[in-house]
Amino acid sequence: LAKSLSRGMENNLKKKKNCPKQLEKTPLNRCFEKKKNSIENKNPFSISDFRYGISIKTIKKNQEEMIFQIKGFDFSFSNALRRILLSEISIFAIEKVFFYDNSSILNDEIIAHRLGMIPIFVSPHFIDYSIKNKTGNFLKIILNLKVIHPNNFFKNISVYSNSLKWKKYGIFKSLFKNIPIKPVFKDILIAKLNPGQRIDCECESLIGIGSNHAKFSPVGTTFYKLFPRIKIISEIYGKEASFLMQKCPVKVFDLKKITNFSLKKLIVSSPNYCTMCKECIDFPENVVPKIRIGRNNQKITFIIETTGVFSPEILFHRAIFLLVGKCNQSLLSLYK
Repeated sequence: LAKSLSRGMENNLKKKKNCPKQLEKTPLNRCFEKKKNSIENKNPFSISDFRYGISIKTIKKNQEEMIFQIKGFDFSFSNALRRILLSEISIFAIEKVFFYDNSSILNDEIIAHRLGMIPIFVSPHFIDYSIKNKTGNFLKIILNLKVIHPNNFFKNISVYSNSLKWKKYGIFKSLFKNIPIKPVFKDILIAKLNPGQRIDCECESLIGIGSNHAKFSPVGTTFYKLFPRIKIISEIYGKEASFLMQKCPVKVFDLKKITNFSLKKLIVSSPNYCTMCKECIDFPENVVPKIRIGRNNQKITFIIETTGVFSPEILFHRAIFLLVGKCNQSLLSLYK
């Protein structure tokens, strides 16, 4: 077996020596070559830099959306936070619907599906209490929907999410009577009723996470973008500068007038707008591009868009808390 392997290796070496030089730079091989017009990040990971070098800058913040930049935060941790935000934060959502009467044109299953996708606002303290005392499966939030079309006019009426009313029962009459529980948005359309039609049902809301069903996800979407790095190797003037400025589809570059001269120089004015389309470096093979582009792995723009169940700050704090818990569990399993 060893002799046959050695003979096979010798034959392969002879074939490589006799291989023509034209095959060395095929399109397939070029993909593995080091790109000359790209910027690489050569900074190794350091725990001390990670601990003391993180800085967060808020760009935009309101009740439903938050955009912020993080420096010194590796994109692998950003992806972990994104996955936790999507699938591991617990919220309440309608799980079961019991129909007593439904004479509308829609089937029970369709109305139940629409009700399940309505985000329900529940106080974060009540959710923490349910998780801490492990009563999430036993505490049910009941919402009633009872709408009847009056027969005094012939136009149809619309049933919106503001028709859902919280039913206080048991412990909710005493301990949690002041907790606000309601649909986040009042204008979500559920159904339309013709004269004489009615809907009467009872909805049970349970606690769950997004990995079980999308209705338990507290975010509409969350994603991150790596900050682009654009470097002009040699200065570009005149017609070439104006050509490159117009070639960029998102207007990353701009022209700067040089004092005492009539020439204009190309500068990078808005690097945030770069989408890495590579139009600025797309030239024939005989033309050497004067611009290099890349990604800065240590500078990330993070976007959180919530469904209104929680504010973006609370969601980000809970995602960090869950990520720290996962790290502690990993350490405990290693030390056992």
